[in-house]
Amino acid sequence: MENKTGKYFKYAIGEIVLVVIGILIALGINNWNENRKKETLKNEYTTALINDYKKDTIQLNTRLKTNRDRVEFLTPALDSIDNGFYTTIEDYIKILYGARMGIRVSNTYNTNSFNLLISSGNIDLFDKKIRTELMELNRLQKAEQTVQDGNKDYMFVFMQNARLKYPTIRNQFNDDIANQLLWNNVKIDDLPRDVSALIFQEDYTLRRYIETTDSVLHQTELVLKMLNKIDD
Repeated sequence: MENKTGKYFKYAIGEIVLVVIGILIALGINNWNENRKKETLKNEYTTALINDYKKDTIQLNTRLKTNRDRVEFLTPALDSIDNGFYTTIEDYIKILYGARMGIRVSNTYNTNSFNLLISSGNIDLFDKKIRTELMELNRLQKAEQTVQDGNKDYMFVFMQNARLKYPTIRNQFNDDIANQLLWNNVKIDDLPRDVSALIFQEDYTLRRYIETTDSVLHQTELVLKMLNKIDD
C-alpha cells in the first residue's frame, strides 16, 4: 500500500508538473503573439506618422520660402516709409497696388495618424522619449495655428479697409472718366496712413508666421529622425 501510495503521489506530481509546463508554454506563446501584434501595430503607426510628417515638411518649407520672399520684397517699402522717402500720394498708391490682398499663413497639418494614436491609447507602444517629442510637436502645431488665426483675422481688417476705401484696379492719376468715378469720393489724405498700416501689419503677420512655423518645422524634423530610426 505504501509503495502504491508513493507511486500515485509521484504520478500526481508528474501530472501537475506537466500541466504547469503546458500552461507556461501556452502563456509564453500567447505573450509572444501579443508582442508580435504590438510590434506590427507599432510599425504601422510609425510608417503612417512618417508619411504624415514628410508631407508636413514639404508644405512648411514651401510656404516658408514664399513668405520669406514676400518679407524680403516688403523690406525696401518699409524702410522707405520709416525713413520718410515716400513723400507723395502716388508713392503710396504704388505701394497699395503692390500690396498682397491675401497671404498664405495657414498650415494644414496631417494629424490623422497622431489623433488615432492618441484616441486608441496606442501611444504607449512608443518609448517615453518619442512620446514626449510627439506631444511637443502637437503642442507647437496648435500654438502656431492659434497665433496665425488671430493674426489672420487682424490682417483681414486691414485688407478689407483698403479694399473698401481705395480702388484696386485703376490709378488715381489716370484721366479717363471711369477712373475719375472710382476715385471721386476717396479721402486721399488718409491713403499714406492706411497703406502704411496695411504694409506694416502684413510684415508683422508674415514674420510671426515664419517664427512659429520654423519652430514646428524644426520639431517635425526631430520627430521624423527619431521615427526613421525605429523604421530602420
